[in-house]
Amino acid sequence: MPASPKVVAPQLLLANETRHEATVGNCVTVGPFATNELAARARQTLTDSGYSSVPREVQSREIEDDWVYLEAPPTEPGERRLLERLRRGGIADAQAMGDLGQRRISLGIFKEENRAYARSESVARLQLLPQIEAREKSITTLWLDLSLKTDAPSLEGQKFKAGDSELEFRPCPAGAGTGSGGAEAPAGETPTAQ
Repeated sequence: MPASPKVVAPQLLLANETRHEATVGNCVTVGPFATNELAARARQTLTDSGYSSVPREVQSREIEDDWVYLEAPPTEPGERRLLERLRRGGIADAQAMGDLGQRRISLGIFKEENRAYARSESVARLQLLPQIEAREKSITTLWLDLSLKTDAPSLEGQKFKAGDSELEFRPCPAGAGTGSGGAEAPAGETPTAQ
């Protein structure tokens, strides 16, 4: 028997599923906003344009600076010899930190990664093994989840300048969305920004 041709048609949905599917399929999130004030202004602009939105906090981590250090010798005389060796090698600002036996010799904290690597290389030339530790800080940003109209063009992946920051549109994370009543996202939801 000949095979039937494949039918290309939208999937059938129950009446109460139609609206939900449209909302999920067209949910985008815009951000990040660094302050509540910036998010509130953007939310008002969206409301004025006919789009309700739901604010969502996102916890993430970013590198604040890089710490260059050496593991310290277990004894005070060994530590003094190491500090003197560093001074003779041109590293005059090295300092011992922490409790004896678990100390580290700090070689500097640098905001710019290339400066941390330059310090590490200068210490390595002294036949020592420096370590670089990225120090992170926790940041909270705000995103606005909104449902686009079904015939609206896709905004996902677009970026635009807003003052000093760059905002972008992304697909809503799983479980997010404005829904029909504009209810807030579940309490404690803190997805990580990607």
